[in-house]
Amino acid sequence: MSNRRFDLDPTCADEIARLSANLPPLPSTVRYYDDFANEFRTIRGIADAEWLELNLDGTSQILAFERLGPSRQVYNHVLIDWFSRFDPHSIGIQHNAIMSYIGKVGLESFVTLVTAQPFDARAHWNMMVVPNATAKQSESLRAALHSLCRLSVGHWSPSHTVIVSSLIGPKIDKFRVVRMGECFLPLDQQALVVDHIDSMCAALESDHEAVGDQNLRDVCMLVLSYQYALRPGQSARIEIADVRQYTTGAVHVAVTIIKQQDHAKRIRVTKRIKREWAPLFVELVKRREMGVIQPEKGVPPRLPFGLAPSGVSQAILELTSEVTGEGWSPTDLRHTAAQRLADGGISHVGLTEFMGHSSDRIANVYFDASPSQAKRINDALAISPIYKNVAKIATTRTIDKEMLLGLPVEKQIGGVPHGIPIAGIGGCNLGQNLCMKNPVVAFRWHRR
Repeated sequence: MSNRRFDLDPTCADEIARLSANLPPLPSTVRYYDDFANEFRTIRGIADAEWLELNLDGTSQILAFERLGPSRQVYNHVLIDWFSRFDPHSIGIQHNAIMSYIGKVGLESFVTLVTAQPFDARAHWNMMVVPNATAKQSESLRAALHSLCRLSVGHWSPSHTVIVSSLIGPKIDKFRVVRMGECFLPLDQQALVVDHIDSMCAALESDHEAVGDQNLRDVCMLVLSYQYALRPGQSARIEIADVRQYTTGAVHVAVTIIKQQDHAKRIRVTKRIKREWAPLFVELVKRREMGVIQPEKGVPPRLPFGLAPSGVSQAILELTSEVTGEGWSPTDLRHTAAQRLADGGISHVGLTEFMGHSSDRIANVYFDASPSQAKRINDALAISPIYKNVAKIATTRTIDKEMLLGLPVEKQIGGVPHGIPIAGIGGCNLGQNLCMKNPVVAFRWHRR
């Protein structure tokens, strides 16, 4: 990158230098918890390091600082504040977003936000950040300014958090794929998924050796994604001890609610596996404890699936592609499970708890996408051959001779069709409405 992008206005350069000189010393070490490895990790020498390494989900991520120039010391304090409050996954995402903004717009914009008076910073935000930043970049910049308020750095103080919260960003529809229905498995493919799980259970019951180790592992992950909408990171973090077996044959799995920016919101909940599918998990745990199934390199042995989150995603994508002919990700299965519950009449609170969302407003997108009860009845009627004939007669206002002669004798009176059974719903309004709108069709409807 050109050095020109690090050149600052003299006033801006003096402000950041003065502000940096008045900052308190940084701690010598920073610790964070790697929940995938189940251990605390320590970062040393953050003040002078050219980059930091985050170890998460079985992989390492590098946080580089070369774009920060003279704002590095201020940013170090922001970063340490993030480590004290945020999940390390969020820290990596926010850091990369800010670095990408600086790379796009230049360092001076970031320094201006840090050093300016709050109302001047808001004016700069509207002029520079709003037209140039992505949604994630603006969100991360706000997070940095909130930290400056918490730490009382420069002109920022806790009383200015209201200003930071009011800073606008680009509007995006995070759930566009849900609204468009692009992420939902069709009903026939959902049936194929259930049939595959059932067939694996049947094979396991007849002969335990009939189900291979990888097939057993993958179908268990598919159950968790399909039945309980688990994210790949949630499935990957399940421990052998989290799979609890009971003498009744029931299997419960303890799951951590992840993707929460705040540490305090990462709680554990218990999921009850469908009784018919529970033997799959019993067999998986048995093989893991016997050492028959080994985890991948770098994955802790306490995890029954033995895969990093990326491996879980890939395995489910490949399995669904094999079963349905089209690859579906765990996220697609998650959205499908939520929509299935919304269609079934679950409450907002129930769906929010099921999905592990921090706000019940997120559930609205699934209820908005859920068809009305009338539409579901009409969709069901549309696949009935009886009602296909009714719709055809109502449209054409005629009934051909072959159809008339094909009716049973008890359905004909004087050459006129007499009565069409209503299958199971006991409603004659549909037929009456058709007859009223189409007087040529003279049916006599019976309530069944």
